[in-house]
Amino acid sequence: MMLQKTDAVHNDTLTSFVNVENFLRAYSPEETEKATIYGFTTIDTFIEKNFDMLLDAQKFNTLNDAQKKQDSSDNLTLRGTTYSTTKENRTYSSQISKLFHLNYEESLRVLSQMTDSWNMNNEATLETLTECVLKERNSAINVISLLFNNTSYPVLEGKYHGKLSAEEAKFNIIRCLISTTSFVLENFNVNDNENIDLDAYEMTEEEYRSIVRMKNSYDLIYLANILKQLSNMLLNASIPVDIVSSWFKASTELSSFLQNNISTIITNIPMNIITKIESLVTIDSILVLGLDTTISALNVESPYFNDATVFSDIQNCIDRMSNDPILSYMWSFVLYTKSFTTEENPTEHVSFMETFNQNCSIKLSLEEFSMLYAHNAEVNGVFERTIIVTESLNSDCLYPTIMASFLTFQLNFIPITTEVSNVIKSVLRSTPTEFVEKFLTSDIFDQKLSGLLAKLPLVDEALSPLINICTTNVEFANFTLHKLNTYTAKINIGTIDYDIVEEDATTPENSGMEIMSSSPGTTDLIKLKSSLMLRPPLELQENVQLSIPKDTRAKIIQQSSDSPDDSLLMLLYDYSGWSTIGHTFQNLFEIYANGDSEISSDNKSLIKSIIELLSSVVSADVPIDVSSQILSELSTSIDDENIVLIVFKFFETSLKNRDYEMTVICSQFTNALVSNFPHFVWSYLARSDILGKHGKTGLASTILGVLELSSGNYQFTINMCKLANLLVEESLLLGTNMPTKTREEILNKLIAHLLNIYESYRFWKFENIYERFELGAQLTTLFTNILTNIYGIDPQTSPEKKITHMLAKSGELLVNSFLGVQLSESSSANSLVRILTSYTDKQVYALGNLVFGPVYNDLVMTSFTLTTLLVAVRNHLDMKPSALEHIIYNNSPALVDIFCLSRSLKRPIINLLNTLVAVRWSDNNPFLLSYLGEVHSLILVHVIETDLESPLDDFRLSNDIYNFLGTLLESRQDGLATLFLTGGIATSKTVEEGKSSQESGKSILTVLQKNALKLDQLPDYVACALLDSIAYAFNTWVYSKNIRDDTKFIETLMNIFQKFKPDIKSIEHLSYDEIMELSNKFRLVSRILEIFALYIYSTKGTTASILQTLDSNHLAEIIRPYFQINGKYIGTLEEVDMRFSKMFPELSLSKFRLAPVITTGSSDRMFNLELISTLFIGNTNPATIAKQNALIGDIKISSLKLQFMNHQVAAAKAWGALLTSFIKVTNTPLKDTYIDIVCDFLQGNIDGKIEGELLAQIFQERMELCFFILFSFQKNKKALSDKKLLQILSQLIVIFKSNTVNYLKNVSTFSNREMYRPILRSVLIILDLVKDSTSFIQVASDSVLEFFDWSFSKGVYLILSNILADISPAALSHNSSSSILDGDNKIQDVFLLLSLFNKIKQLNPPSSFKVILASSLNDVGTIKVILNLYSSFPTTKLNDEPLLGNLIMTLVSELCSVKEISEKFITNGLFAVLLESSISVALQSGSVKLETHPRLHNIWTNGLLSIMLQLLSEFGSSILPESCLFASYFQKQIQSTIDNWSDGSLLVSTALIRETTQLIMLQKMLEKLNYQRYLQNSNKMVSRDNDDGNVVQLIAGLDSLSERKALNLTLNKLLTHPKYLNSRIIASTLEEQTMLDDDSKRAEFVSHINAGIKELQHSLFESL
Repeated sequence: MMLQKTDAVHNDTLTSFVNVENFLRAYSPEETEKATIYGFTTIDTFIEKNFDMLLDAQKFNTLNDAQKKQDSSDNLTLRGTTYSTTKENRTYSSQISKLFHLNYEESLRVLSQMTDSWNMNNEATLETLTECVLKERNSAINVISLLFNNTSYPVLEGKYHGKLSAEEAKFNIIRCLISTTSFVLENFNVNDNENIDLDAYEMTEEEYRSIVRMKNSYDLIYLANILKQLSNMLLNASIPVDIVSSWFKASTELSSFLQNNISTIITNIPMNIITKIESLVTIDSILVLGLDTTISALNVESPYFNDATVFSDIQNCIDRMSNDPILSYMWSFVLYTKSFTTEENPTEHVSFMETFNQNCSIKLSLEEFSMLYAHNAEVNGVFERTIIVTESLNSDCLYPTIMASFLTFQLNFIPITTEVSNVIKSVLRSTPTEFVEKFLTSDIFDQKLSGLLAKLPLVDEALSPLINICTTNVEFANFTLHKLNTYTAKINIGTIDYDIVEEDATTPENSGMEIMSSSPGTTDLIKLKSSLMLRPPLELQENVQLSIPKDTRAKIIQQSSDSPDDSLLMLLYDYSGWSTIGHTFQNLFEIYANGDSEISSDNKSLIKSIIELLSSVVSADVPIDVSSQILSELSTSIDDENIVLIVFKFFETSLKNRDYEMTVICSQFTNALVSNFPHFVWSYLARSDILGKHGKTGLASTILGVLELSSGNYQFTINMCKLANLLVEESLLLGTNMPTKTREEILNKLIAHLLNIYESYRFWKFENIYERFELGAQLTTLFTNILTNIYGIDPQTSPEKKITHMLAKSGELLVNSFLGVQLSESSSANSLVRILTSYTDKQVYALGNLVFGPVYNDLVMTSFTLTTLLVAVRNHLDMKPSALEHIIYNNSPALVDIFCLSRSLKRPIINLLNTLVAVRWSDNNPFLLSYLGEVHSLILVHVIETDLESPLDDFRLSNDIYNFLGTLLESRQDGLATLFLTGGIATSKTVEEGKSSQESGKSILTVLQKNALKLDQLPDYVACALLDSIAYAFNTWVYSKNIRDDTKFIETLMNIFQKFKPDIKSIEHLSYDEIMELSNKFRLVSRILEIFALYIYSTKGTTASILQTLDSNHLAEIIRPYFQINGKYIGTLEEVDMRFSKMFPELSLSKFRLAPVITTGSSDRMFNLELISTLFIGNTNPATIAKQNALIGDIKISSLKLQFMNHQVAAAKAWGALLTSFIKVTNTPLKDTYIDIVCDFLQGNIDGKIEGELLAQIFQERMELCFFILFSFQKNKKALSDKKLLQILSQLIVIFKSNTVNYLKNVSTFSNREMYRPILRSVLIILDLVKDSTSFIQVASDSVLEFFDWSFSKGVYLILSNILADISPAALSHNSSSSILDGDNKIQDVFLLLSLFNKIKQLNPPSSFKVILASSLNDVGTIKVILNLYSSFPTTKLNDEPLLGNLIMTLVSELCSVKEISEKFITNGLFAVLLESSISVALQSGSVKLETHPRLHNIWTNGLLSIMLQLLSEFGSSILPESCLFASYFQKQIQSTIDNWSDGSLLVSTALIRETTQLIMLQKMLEKLNYQRYLQNSNKMVSRDNDDGNVVQLIAGLDSLSERKALNLTLNKLLTHPKYLNSRIIASTLEEQTMLDDDSKRAEFVSHINAGIKELQHSLFESL
């Protein structure tokens, strides 16, 4: 793939060896091609330009003229790339160069790249900057190693491997590396500040000492890296003599350096690192001397081998390196080999020997020299040193492999003794299996093995060495020991009665003859004339003997001594080696149990060797049937039931005797036993005192307190940690039958013990610092496993009821320890955070560098995992914020520093910060910005920007950063979010101005959008995370107002969207990976559509391509497949669950569902499949195993299919958001294609089956979109044909009546409102869009009537019936404060249905239509329930105010606007209800005013009065009696209203004016019906005389003209006193109150009141 020119330039300036190393280390072959090609292309370009730096490592250290005179140029051009520099960079580079003799230009390049990436290096110290330069130097070496050892990198392939491994180039590199080693030694500053003008560097002496300590650490790392790379290049190479000479000169210097300066170095660097470097020197020296690991022999063709001068020089160097016995041993073999070749062809080596002898001060032959060096090596502990070298370098399998080859070579010169076998055991246990097998099958070992087998079962001579060797490979051990053919014993030959016989190798009884024949010093074959009794090895009881039967054949092995007692008799006798070892082991226990003082060191070593062999036998690597068979054989000749029990006897005895070495060996065996034989371990722990019983301190605590804390060695406690981890895993095996209570008690004791250790171990003394790291790593791994397995599954169940309930108490213990609220109680939390920030300690960093092994890195990584998990668990359990979180916030600046400097810790840190800002805080939410401070906040922003802009994409890191940004922008961390979005710190002033304090001109969104331009090069999961973070940025208040119209960005997304063609037919034919890919595509497209939605809603000038798509005539065709979702996959998981429950009746899949607290790294995983697999533990039946595999496979695929549907639904919803946004912002009417979309959606809902929540969401999404599209047509008044309206209405009605919507059930149970409300609203719009109502109602009358009957008549009936049911019990108990369940939503539904009624009414249907409406309401019982509910109102009060009166009165009022319906109300007793209900009775008492009873007053004015006026207008004189009766019942309320106008406490409101107007209207309507005459004729009312004659009082204050005049005068008086009137005005509504409170609007409102009063005056005398 070609890079654009600008990108290439940018890549060149940012790419460094550190970047390249990190990228290569992070590469995994599983990554997709598109995800790696871009980065490897950049690397190829970089390495091509900088290949000279790989060929000559010394260039980084070379002094150049630029250092002598500081360059003043603003640019640095190096190897064809130009870097921008600053004055500060040049000054610092010069200082670094002069202080530490590093290349000025390379230093300047590194600092310039830091400026480009950090933009904050002016804040960095000289120490930090020097560290960055030294890291770059180290990475250059590491890149050589990575390229040299890997030929499978994409793009690069074997290109650079070929260049680096070409003989000339390789040897030149070796020369440079050796030269560099010498340079480092020469410039190793050990607290030497003489001749340094510290003032010139603006440093204190302490600062200088600190920087020197850091430099020393990095020099040792550098040395180790060089030595490791030399190992790779020297391996099996024929080294030129000049390199051999220079190497031994350099190694001599290095050895001298380490020895002479060790006391000084060791103050800062542990001995472990010195040992590792010495070991590397040893192995490189062996390789230089010609060890060929392919044949495990010396390469006699090595040039030095025949160069006498170099040969002599090597010997002189080795003499000066006398502290290296391995090198002396190797040299002895070289000398012996040279001696042999010289003796074979003496004439050819005359010149060599003359020169060699001249150069030697001691005149010895080559063979004598060989014997001398071999002797010195053995005296100086060559075998012990071999073990040390192997163990110090066993983190890289290359070195044990080399040592195994060296051991094979040694066997040509030495016998296999117990000491040698110990070395073999140590080396081979660290060696890959294939090389172990190579060793064990080599010819030389086979020869040596025959010698051992010939002496079995003699302990010292054969049994002990063979046991050590068998420990390395159980298959070899079983093959060798299962059946032995010879039995050798020390015996006095004179005591044996035998005959000499002829040898016949063909007879079966002579099957051991091969071993006999290969044994030196054997006599003729003999045959026993009588049986022979022999005592087994180490047998204590004299009466226990082995009987060798008569006629057994044998050979006598001659001994050097003349004494017959020294003779060995090798008998042809078949027996089990395993059984012999078992019996010997039992004898050893009897010796050991009698007291440690009585046991020899040899016997003790044998005990340990046997236990180690047993550990290998029972380990998880050995098939359980093989292990069981061997254990059975081992147990055949012992008193106990099983040999395992003898090991536990050793364990318990050693614990009580405080025998530390034995406890360590036994604990290792116990750990090995857990995987295949856990019942032994649980049983032992249950009866042992190791964890304490009955309140007594456990022996484990005793060993720790008495032995380990004083010695500083903690292998036993580390083994206890490993045991706990194994037992936690074993406790999760659901197929086991061990009692759970016993296991739970043991685990709780063990975890409590280890938690106490964790709280204090950082204060302990450690002889081996790596034990501290390993102990911490084991503990954090243990705690993580417990918390994950108790809180990471089955989120709906309490811990003690989960399938992992055995860990519940342990989990609670950990939560309480780590997540306490008080800082004073947070020792565990402090220990944890100290590990997280330990990287800032340069010495710790040096110790933890990968070149010295992975243990420190493991500790830090597991600690970050545990911390992140703990914070998530706190949130999951809804606990109070913990002290741990406060400590993390306090240490956040240190985490940012580490984030800048450590590539390997970037992901753990960003994931921790992500979780930290995501969790809930009840109050006082801490702000990360405040804790970081301005400097560190800006550093974090700039480093994240740089990481995201890196030309070498680390996709996993990018994904984590995008997730963090999304979480941050969604969280309450507004300050830090603003900083990321604007590049500056937000203040109150800048927020008001819409700016930031330091406008950088660069927003993180700019970086995100730029990265989105290469979206098609990213893995789908990274692309989705990127788009998520962009969407969150768009949604923030900071950015939403000024989103730019970025054409390139939008076009990139549009291209991806247009390329994707959703295949909605079936996924059955697709593979798992293909479904996953398609699922991710849907997910990606959903994010793109969401971005489009945000873009067009937020930008002023939207990109044309989005609008073009949305305005396309083919939009319906584009959208259609996204909403056609196949629901058959929903039931798949349920089917699997049913199968699962049949197999395991007491369980269900939900028990294994992963909790949200756990991020699995695989989004298709819904269940803990590993835990499910444990259900099948112990089943070996092939059919059962097949069922297991099928079940787990089906769970995986079903989960994936469900995820696929989720992503389909997400894409459909994203379309919904996009369409909604477009409809909201568009100013032009939608095209007709949108109506096609509506019809498609409706038809989809008609055809589709709703199975499960997902499809219900799609159903709702379709309905909501239909409503929104129709709403747009309504808003823009766009006409639709009656045919189309009828089609849509018909579809809506079908859906409405469907079982899916289940309207009658849902409306009665008040659930799933989202299913039917959009339909009701859509029908409202359809009816509103009707232009010709007459023709429409003619065609659609049946449909409309049917819909009305379903929706309104039955809906209102069901709603009000439920309300009535809610209040009836309370009514019976006279409870005046009854509550109505979900009252607000019920009222909303009623008003929505009422709107539907009004819309139908507006169609002006004919009378026949209205009659059917009325009949529907009456037949269903709707009218009856309305009246019944109004009658029940006394029980529905809040603060003595009726709750639902307004609702019922509104319903009656609206329904009565249709005369045919009014008639039904009247026949159902409307008047009686209006007069006799309790609310009406309350009103009849009078004095109901707005200011005292607002709800009741509203019922009176907007309800009762309105209804009465409406009925009068419809029915006139036919209801005059009822009307008069109404007025007479409410006479007190009428009179109080009229009297109120003349009351001194009068409060004037629009409500009062409206009420008075209604009363005047009522009087006039009655007057038109001549109510006075009716009343006078009825003699039911009291009449009174006044100026107007005899008037019957009905509507007090309005009945007569004089009364109306009096009211008029009162009103006039108010108008003539405006100030008084102004002071008496009150609001009837919130809107009116707002006007009254606003001085600018009050006058307008007062004027409105004045006009209302004047209108009242006018109406008093106006006739109808």
